[in-house]
Amino acid sequence: MKTLPWQYFEKEVSDKKVAILPVGSIEQHGLHAPLGTDLFIAEGLAGTAEAHEDAIVLPSIPVGVAEYHRDFAGSLWVKPETLKQYVGEIIGSLIFHGIKKVIIVNGHGGNREPMKEMARYLMLDNPGISIVVWTWFESIEADIIKMYGRRPPLHADETETAMLMAIQPDSIKPEHYEESAKGAGEWGKFYKGTMVSQVVKDFSPTGATGNPALTDPERGKHMFELSKENLKELIRYMSDL
Repeated sequence: MKTLPWQYFEKEVSDKKVAILPVGSIEQHGLHAPLGTDLFIAEGLAGTAEAHEDAIVLPSIPVGVAEYHRDFAGSLWVKPETLKQYVGEIIGSLIFHGIKKVIIVNGHGGNREPMKEMARYLMLDNPGISIVVWTWFESIEADIIKMYGRRPPLHADETETAMLMAIQPDSIKPEHYEESAKGAGEWGKFYKGTMVSQVVKDFSPTGATGNPALTDPERGKHMFELSKENLKELIRYMSDL
């Protein structure tokens, strides 16, 4: 979209067109993965939609809801209300120009609930509009569980790192896997089965979870292909609504 003059964009708009909006996060991902991990994954998957004739890929939103990473340098965040308003107003401008279908391609867990709430109310206020929040690890969760034998924590662990490796391998520093894994475990601090904190410094000294030393590039490629196909099918479904 961003390369088109306005008159070409105007010609692209139709009832079948689906706008693809990548939303990521800039936050720490342990000692081995970049601050932009969630953004790179969202952009990488959204980019696969460019081949679909009914998709229009929008510029990405880089910063999301990530204040619980604040103790690690470079992490950026906005409040949930800020993200909801900003993304909602962007979608509002698309609606003004005639776009009726939007898929938010989300790369970050903390964005999910704010985006879903925003989408719900925006659709109530605009009958005939469809907005879907698509998060890659939710879309293929059953496959991930089958692959790993559990639902992984999915933050700077062997799963998310493998996915990033399939998209932007040069951004990862494998020499830090072992150090990054020290003290890492599942997501959150628990007391007798109840999560008592999601502030990352409370449960991970390096910011990582899981065991990035177990990162398998082949699994990353497989997850990328599964996610790509899932998104492709969703675009087809949305365009036919």
